[in-house]
Amino acid sequence: MQENDFVIVNYSAKVKETNKQIDKAENAPMIIKPGYLLKGLEEPLKQMNVGEKKTIEIVPENAFGQRNFNMIKLVSIAEFRRHGTKPVPGMFIEADRMRGRVLSVSGGRVRVDFNHPLAGKTIIYDLEIKQKIENNEEKIKSLFRMYTKTESSKLKIVFNEKTVDIEVPPLVNLIVKKKISDDVINLLGFEKVRFIETYEKPKTN
Repeated sequence: MQENDFVIVNYSAKVKETNKQIDKAENAPMIIKPGYLLKGLEEPLKQMNVGEKKTIEIVPENAFGQRNFNMIKLVSIAEFRRHGTKPVPGMFIEADRMRGRVLSVSGGRVRVDFNHPLAGKTIIYDLEIKQKIENNEEKIKSLFRMYTKTESSKLKIVFNEKTVDIEVPPLVNLIVKKKISDDVINLLGFEKVRFIETYEKPKTN
């Protein structure tokens, strides 16, 4: 495999220290490119062929990072009350575009860990490359699956030189459409992406 390749894979992932499974998927699309998958998966994937299976051990630095004790913050309980929230240990919160887990509540202070839940963990992947995607239409459908986690077979895609028209179901998230269009332009070499949404009058009996 090479960088920017689109592949279909089967995989399962677990934490080495506890043997706890954290993720599993069959026939899942992946793009072999920095920023699209864990750093520790990039080079092993490039060394694999279609039909090959491999077990990959990823150290924390190449997975979800080491635990950073500076990411454990003390937050005033008044801040939670201001948002109508009662903090309890174990609950997850969103603050300053970060996700954290409440560790303890004591003396008007809430101790929150903003590290990734898997920070400091070694991750083991069992991985199989099922297919390499060569067709641009299938690549775009795989992008839709990656970003929406929904079926993409009903997408209608029309190519016109450097322009791609994609007919998508109504109400697809604007951020999702932006990500898909960026990838179609940057990875597939097109210059313009147009999304088409069709709304129909409800049928009556």
